[in-house]
Amino acid sequence: MKPSTLERIYPSLGEDYSRPGILLILRVILSAALLGVFYFAKLAEDINFILIVTAAIICGYDIVLGMVKNIRDRVFMSENLTVTIAVILSFAISRGAEGVMALLLLQLSYMVRAYALHRTRAMICEGIEPERKTLKGLDTVEKGESQNQEYPIGSSLVVYEGMSVPVDCVIKEGSGTVNLSFITGSDKKVSLTKGDYLPAGSVCEEGQFVAEAAQLPENALYRKMASILKSGYGEMTENETVWRKRTAYFVPAAIIISLVSLLVLPLIFNISFSETIRRIITVIAVASPCGVIISIPMTYFAGMAAGRNAGILYTHATALESAAAVKAVVFNKPGTLTDRNYLLKEIKTDRMDSTTFLKVAAYAAAKSNHYLAKAILNAFDENVDTAIVEEFIEYPDKGVAVSVEGINILLGTSEFLHENGVEMPSGSTNEGTTLHMSVSGRYAGFIAFNEAIKQDAYTGYFKNLANSDVDRIVMISGDSREKDRQVATELGIDEYYAECSTEEKILRLAEIKERIEKKSTLAFVGDCECGEKLYEAADVGIMIGGVACGEELSKTDVVIMQDGIGLIPSVIRLARRTKHFVVRGAIFVCGIKFILLALAVMGYVPLWFGLLIDFSAALAVLLACTGVYLRDSSE
Repeated sequence: MKPSTLERIYPSLGEDYSRPGILLILRVILSAALLGVFYFAKLAEDINFILIVTAAIICGYDIVLGMVKNIRDRVFMSENLTVTIAVILSFAISRGAEGVMALLLLQLSYMVRAYALHRTRAMICEGIEPERKTLKGLDTVEKGESQNQEYPIGSSLVVYEGMSVPVDCVIKEGSGTVNLSFITGSDKKVSLTKGDYLPAGSVCEEGQFVAEAAQLPENALYRKMASILKSGYGEMTENETVWRKRTAYFVPAAIIISLVSLLVLPLIFNISFSETIRRIITVIAVASPCGVIISIPMTYFAGMAAGRNAGILYTHATALESAAAVKAVVFNKPGTLTDRNYLLKEIKTDRMDSTTFLKVAAYAAAKSNHYLAKAILNAFDENVDTAIVEEFIEYPDKGVAVSVEGINILLGTSEFLHENGVEMPSGSTNEGTTLHMSVSGRYAGFIAFNEAIKQDAYTGYFKNLANSDVDRIVMISGDSREKDRQVATELGIDEYYAECSTEEKILRLAEIKERIEKKSTLAFVGDCECGEKLYEAADVGIMIGGVACGEELSKTDVVIMQDGIGLIPSVIRLARRTKHFVVRGAIFVCGIKFILLALAVMGYVPLWFGLLIDFSAALAVLLACTGVYLRDSSE
């Protein structure tokens, strides 16, 4: 599910924080000093009036300008507007000192709030960029030269034990274990060997690698993750939209309360007109809903950061929101429940020997990135001259058609060969994962592959997922029915769909979505090999194995950096906990406002005290947002 494009009425978290300028600090100090002189110096009334007006102008001219801008932009719920009205009314009833206090409190609240946003954001983001140590490169003559060496794409470097990788690399030689905790959220050491992806910031724990730079430092995987996280709340979530609509009634309600008070208090309760205006001023001043509106995006950001530290990347806040309502999870079997590192199990052919058959299949698969093609090339384990491979056409979910030195070859499913006019002999179909091949229009045989179930799919995993309040667990695959039946039975999955093309998988997802509760969502779990259309067909697309995905990170809603499904329950639980914080924080701030409004009408809350409590409540909720981050990061 992609985020909406509604416009937020308050600046988003994507804007940079800038510390308050020295001029603003001096203005606040000077205004406070003038207010102190007003209260403690025994001066003439005219001089006191000049002091208060001067203090108000010095402290609040930019607030008035902000109010004008808000009105021009048709934003009528800002604190600038409500406090400016309150200050004007304060001066009208000869309570200008309270008006200056209100301006001082607003300026201080803006500075404290901005700093709190900045510090909270900085604290959350500090953990996403690892300390980097430079490596020694093969291109360096003197070891000391590698200290500030740059590594262009394609350059070689050596990774020694205890060293950190400066750029994203692909391992060319060697093997060993590395620490990827800053990306995966797990302290478990990861074993890597030739062909594996080695992200920048990885620390070599054991062994030694010769690697080739695959990305420039600015395009490192952890930098992409940081960029996604920092800009992930660019659009408005449904929760924010709902609370925005609810709080839109605050200012009109405050105006109605003020008008009713203006009539009722003097006439029925015999309260003076000036006292009534004083109470109305407080009602208007605390009516702005900005405290609620600011806390919601910050809470989602904290939830996204908590996920990041656990190895879960929510690419936008609406993904976090949608994940909280997941009731059905559909697993694309290859790569999630079973390992895509297939091994050749059997070659059956009547037209040539097995070695020749494998060689022909390797040339047919040479230009394909499909995981079964890679399995064939790994089994062949010889160089393939791709220059003689011509007219290569790949048909998704079906197979490939190529011409090798003028000989036409088809390699794919039995249906693919049948569609292309190849006569399939009886008994040629094999239950399980197979690829069939034809040469010059005649059937040549098939290759069968072994399929290993991933370890994290065992040990009661699906029971744990069901305990996360997931009602339906489904497996979907393009493999044979018998093979999928075996896998589903072994894992205890009751609902599965086999022999599905991409289009059929999309239709199945739509059918499942229609059979779950209206406000619930469906999650689709796949890996880098899954097409973007599958992720878009689900409410929440979850991609595993993010370390190897690189450029694919932003094509889905949630990315699990580990190559496994163990964190799927955490994706859902963290999203629900974040939603709980959002609702609880919004209710708390609104509750404080309602109490302040009632006490203000009854005359128990002066303007400065009402604003102080209101701003403090909003700040408390803002700081409480870090509870989502700190709590989940420590689990």
